[in-house]
Amino acid sequence: MLQQHAEAYLRRSPEDATRFELDTGAQAALRSQLDDRSLGAIARDRSAVDRALAELSAIKRTSLSAQAVLDYDIAAFVYGTLKDQLARYGYVDLNLRPSPYVVSQMNGAYYWLPDFIGTDHPLRSASDAEAWLARIAALGQALDQETERISHDAGLGVVLPDFTLAKTIAQIKALRDTSPLQTAMIGPAIERARKQGLGDLSDRATAAFRASIAPALDRQIGALEKLRPKAVSDAGVWHLPDGEAYYASAVRSNTTSDIAVPDLHQLGLQQVDDLTAQLDKALRARGYTTGNVGERIKALNRDPRFLASDDDAGRAKLIAAARGMIQKITLRLPQAFRNIPQAPLEVRRTPIAIENGSPGAFYSEGVGGAPGVFSLNLKTPSELPLWRLPTLAHHEGIPGHHFQFAMLKAAGDLPPFRRVVRFSAYTEGWALYAERLADELGVYEDDPVGQIGLLQSELFRAARIVVDTGIHYKRWTRTQAIQWMVDHAGEPAAAAEREIDRYCVYPGQACSFMMGRNEIRAARERAKARMGARYDERAFHDIVLRSGPVPLDVLKAAVGRWSLGV
Repeated sequence: MLQQHAEAYLRRSPEDATRFELDTGAQAALRSQLDDRSLGAIARDRSAVDRALAELSAIKRTSLSAQAVLDYDIAAFVYGTLKDQLARYGYVDLNLRPSPYVVSQMNGAYYWLPDFIGTDHPLRSASDAEAWLARIAALGQALDQETERISHDAGLGVVLPDFTLAKTIAQIKALRDTSPLQTAMIGPAIERARKQGLGDLSDRATAAFRASIAPALDRQIGALEKLRPKAVSDAGVWHLPDGEAYYASAVRSNTTSDIAVPDLHQLGLQQVDDLTAQLDKALRARGYTTGNVGERIKALNRDPRFLASDDDAGRAKLIAAARGMIQKITLRLPQAFRNIPQAPLEVRRTPIAIENGSPGAFYSEGVGGAPGVFSLNLKTPSELPLWRLPTLAHHEGIPGHHFQFAMLKAAGDLPPFRRVVRFSAYTEGWALYAERLADELGVYEDDPVGQIGLLQSELFRAARIVVDTGIHYKRWTRTQAIQWMVDHAGEPAAAAEREIDRYCVYPGQACSFMMGRNEIRAARERAKARMGARYDERAFHDIVLRSGPVPLDVLKAAVGRWSLGV
């Protein structure tokens, strides 16, 4: 049943069919298409979820094998969450990471598709090149579909806050005004096509951009400009229709947990206090004794010993340092893992067109044999001191997201349904767990300042819980949230602003990191206590990674069965 559901979903999502290399054979036509983003497609998705729930409920769970129970429980969570989210305004996908805003400074076809089309789309044959050109032309329709939804949701009272609206408009204008051959969707693909002997596609791609994409970007800018008089400065979703219920739903979707929002806020505050005490001790040991912890982190941020210059030389220095850190941790992986997939990873600068609204770093999976990409936001290199870089490399690269997805890809027995669903609490929780695991593997033995970076990274994730719930539950202002992050987590003001604006458009997602990390560590400690001398760290990591993405309660149960030998 789940196989049929996955196949039906991939027919509705040509982009995921490409990502999972399933746009071949009888499904080859999908390679030239983009997802349908229209209001009609949302209605069809709701109907598909209703049918899936009905089929799932007809199966007797108690009659299933342990593996099938795992699949059943994951499907029940996914479909139940999608049924709830698809009935609301905004956007949600199989990552179950909802946003009340269809297009924002961190979401929308203009934001996600250029890199997908330019880097992920296969270009190995003449037919691939034609499919790529078809996708260039189809991007205009995808933009128009989202423009229609922007206006639809605005009619319901859902409008971006004024500060994110301004950023979004600026980014879309930047894409429209960039020379077509310099865009992420065309430039990299032209070079790949040349290397494959597919000829020069520049003229045809430029013509498609000007005929289809640029006019659609103009229309989207116009639709967003019309909303400026309606936009308010309130940062939280509480001011949107049924906003408190929306936030509770987003928290559950992102954390895969039923924790009450007030309890989540208190948990964040407690973890901030605990990590602040650890940082206080570590900073004093390095001679940073003046002011509170936030002020001392700011001083460390300004220490010239750890700063790269704000130019291309500084960017090259940071990229080279990140590559060195990836190589260092890779040599230590056999201590913690039985299965080590050979999957290439590249370190690159975040595309310039989107870096104003992007986080400090993010990871993108490679498609069709392409390497994974660890992207660093290097708009201002001095905002990324070298002492912060190791944890980013371990979080986004190895043994974090890149290693996690490489393990998933290598787990050949996982069915398509299990491969396409994602949970922020699992994926981000593992990446944050991986930061501490790198420390346990000894990478900071000769880098005590890098270890401060580890503690600050964990403090940052705990602070995210506080500010996310502060914005959307406590009704903090944007300014209040930015200042709290600067004061308590030692974040530079510009970086804190980007982060807060991210939380405003992806409510609840910031809570998933620490919630997931907490549960993975708790599951490990329970297994250690139960198994004693039988406990094997490498086997534990196999269970967590080779099970594939799962909700936290399902992960807890799977580790519990393993520790009992079931």
